Amino acid sequence: MKIHALTTAVAALVSLVGSLMADLAAHESLLLIALTALLVQWHAQRRRQVRTGEQRALLATMRSLSEEAALLGCSQIATRHPELRCELRIFERTVVRCLADLHHGRAGAPALSVVQRCVRVIAPPLLATAQTYDDRLTLQSVCRQFRQMSQRLLPETANGVSGPDTECALGGKVSDQRDPALVSR
Repeated sequence: MKIHALTTAVAALVSLVGSLMADLAAHESLLLIALTALLVQWHAQRRRQVRTGEQRALLATMRSLSEEAALLGCSQIATRHPELRCELRIFERTVVRCLADLHHGRAGAPALSVVQRCVRVIAPPLLATAQTYDDRLTLQSVCRQFRQMSQRLLPETANGVSGPDTECALGGKVSDQRDPALVSR
């Protein structure tokens, strides 16, 4: 009988240890599931924060490009020459339209780096050249280069209408005028 009682006690002890182990395993698995859910939630929140930060930085860059394009038309040389001021307004509207197309994800919009290059790298030296020489030929060349940048930034649409409106304050299409002296340069 003592052996029977001893085997019963050992069986009960093994059963108790087994049930404790099962409860502990179930408890640990619940903790693991909860920790996994918290980790996934934290990771998703972090990704949202990073995405929001990137969007804010992109919008700030777009805003500064728009302001820089608007400031080009405020230069001294642009205020003295209406044809240059007209081309700079067209260029500014083109930049704003490109930035809007980029922001809305429209097809055919140029890359932001292309717009940045036009506004920050190409345009200031063009105005500086016009300011330095301030003669008719240089002014016409600078106007033509701004017109070409505007046309490159806004490619033709599906219905065949060109992007920027090149009608200038001097009357007539500037894009059709060719000065023989500039062509030979």
